[in-house]
Amino acid sequence: VPFVPREGNYVSWYACGPTVYDAAHIGHARNYVTFDTIRRIMEDYFNYDVNLVMNVTDIDDKIIVRARHKHLVSEYKSQIASLDAKTLQDVETAFHDFVGTKLGETITNDAGWKLYVDKVGDGKNPEMVAVDEKFTTKFEAAQAAFEAIVSARLSMAEGSASKEAAEALVVASEDVLAPWLDARLATTVKDHRIFRDLAAHWEKDFFEDMDSMQVRRPNIITRVSEFVPEIIAFVQRIIDNGYAYECEGSVFFDVDAFDGKNGHFYAKLKPTAKGNQALLAEGEGVLSQTKFNRRNKYDFALWKKSKAGEPEWPSPWGVGRPGWHIECSVMASEILGEHIDLHTGGIDLNFPHHDNEVAQSEACFDNHQWVNYFMHVGHLLIEGMKMSKSLKNFITIKDALRLYSVRQLRLLFVLTPWNESLDFKMQAMPDIIKIESSFDNFFANASALLRDYREHQYESDGKRRFLAPEMELLDALKETKSLVHAALMDSFNTPAAMRALRSIVSRTNVYLQRGRANIDPQILEMVALYVTKIVRALGLGNDSSLSAIGWGASPSSTATDGELPADRESVLRPVASVLSDFRDAVRELALSGGDKRALLGLCDKVRDVDLVDLGIILDDHGDGSALIKFGDPEKLRRERAARQAEEDAKQAQKEAAARATEAKRQERLARGKLSPMDMFRTAEMAEQYSAWDDNGLPTKDQMGEDLPKSKLKKLAKEQSAQAKLHDEYLKALQA
Repeated sequence: VPFVPREGNYVSWYACGPTVYDAAHIGHARNYVTFDTIRRIMEDYFNYDVNLVMNVTDIDDKIIVRARHKHLVSEYKSQIASLDAKTLQDVETAFHDFVGTKLGETITNDAGWKLYVDKVGDGKNPEMVAVDEKFTTKFEAAQAAFEAIVSARLSMAEGSASKEAAEALVVASEDVLAPWLDARLATTVKDHRIFRDLAAHWEKDFFEDMDSMQVRRPNIITRVSEFVPEIIAFVQRIIDNGYAYECEGSVFFDVDAFDGKNGHFYAKLKPTAKGNQALLAEGEGVLSQTKFNRRNKYDFALWKKSKAGEPEWPSPWGVGRPGWHIECSVMASEILGEHIDLHTGGIDLNFPHHDNEVAQSEACFDNHQWVNYFMHVGHLLIEGMKMSKSLKNFITIKDALRLYSVRQLRLLFVLTPWNESLDFKMQAMPDIIKIESSFDNFFANASALLRDYREHQYESDGKRRFLAPEMELLDALKETKSLVHAALMDSFNTPAAMRALRSIVSRTNVYLQRGRANIDPQILEMVALYVTKIVRALGLGNDSSLSAIGWGASPSSTATDGELPADRESVLRPVASVLSDFRDAVRELALSGGDKRALLGLCDKVRDVDLVDLGIILDDHGDGSALIKFGDPEKLRRERAARQAEEDAKQAQKEAAARATEAKRQERLARGKLSPMDMFRTAEMAEQYSAWDDNGLPTKDQMGEDLPKSKLKKLAKEQSAQAKLHDEYLKALQA
């Protein structure tokens, strides 16, 4: 399908943003990084003028519940002066209530819980998880509370009833205590700031994560709480158009009045999901399961009557709050108008959320095409399974960034089609790191060769260098540009674009093997600049000047736009220190009459240790001169440490083998200590024989009978072998 914006080069884009009640996870990263990549391609490669609007959902059932729980537990804790019978009784009651409502078990005493634990084990029973994917989390919360209760009883029995002990009980039992407190005290929570403060905290955390992942900020950020008057007006307009109705203080969208009427159709994006009660209920929220006398079970809420303990705003239908789906319709339309070019979100939002957005907006504006293009990013799985805290495979963005770099994670996403599921597997990441390293090495080599070339570019020897190999590489570059362009035109096929880039990098590396005396750096620069342009357009680099080859300035660098800091001394002092230390060492070596090997050792130390710590690589070439390259100091240190660890392991194996060899040698020497003349005269042997010849070889057995010739032959062979061992022993003594 061709992409044709409504207003020339201008693209109006609305992105469904986060519901801010918890930490962002790697699934969020896949969603927002993927669309950031697409945005960068549109802006930096295709040169579209993109206006990206993204919402922050700060009014939602999950936020309300989480905020109330946090507030009520905090208030409860603040009122505790010591560990007393009432506090313990409250937690025990909350525990029994939690087990009954969340786990479906009636537990009246400790023995009953222990029997239940014996039945379910660690709570990871596949059959139980299949019925309730959150079973493990619920079970672990109950078990933690039970253990805290037992511990609190012991403390009280021992006379330890401090405030700290009480707080420890509450903290360990928070997951079971919070819903119990909420059931009793939810109606007392009336301050809007309680809900807003939680949302503000997690909104800040979300954007910090996005900044860490180098996701460009939206042009405009909207918050639901700032658009309530506009939402009320929008809902009233839908009612006036005959597509919604008031019911007991709430307002519902009338699906039957809309679907198939006046050219409208419901569930355009996913028609097969129409009427799916599970998805519809999930979209309505955990606090919105009250039985209303709505006209049809698939009608969804535009405005929700607020119950006590929920945020509320006045409206023509009574105090209430917006429904989830209406929020995006209003915020998008208020900023971008009645027609929008592009709308994006996760694949799980296509129904009911996006389908309901479409229906509401077309019902409000009475048009038939509110959004021209929808894009839904595929699911992210963890080792083939849905990500879930219950399954212990929940990875926050911060957790992921402790394991891998921003670029490595973005590479993983870029190498997967945006609309397909991505299985995040740890064993796949080494391949991603190898791909990153291949580009690192290419950029470092290209930068170093071009730096060297510019220093001598006017010193022509009269020899033409742009010959057949260069023409072949130029043709390959032309083909690469064509392949990349076709890939990006083909629904942002970033994996195909990356294949083309990797191919031209590989081909250029082969060309560079001719040696720097036999290459033309001009074609190298053409390739390197093009690869730089594309990797940055894909969001794999940084927004530095494209005149510099490579990824761009490190996000942690104090430099801006690829330039060095203004403080010249801070740049030069580390290098000057290395040169000064090297000079001092060489001078001392010369004065002491040191040999050539020691001097070369100093040179190796500068190359392998001192300069590496500064991010400088000296790549020795066969022509006797080194190529100067630059890299990330931390990465170079990690690579050096890995090489050192490998060398240490080899050395350890070598030393172990030497010890084993020496142990065998010592064993032989110990056996050789006995003279062959005496080997058959030991106390043990004297019991077997009664006569020996002059060389100590037995001739008769213990009964005085002559030994058979076969026996004599065998004993003579053994004595000869011992003579060799004894000879080795004597030589070792003389050494």
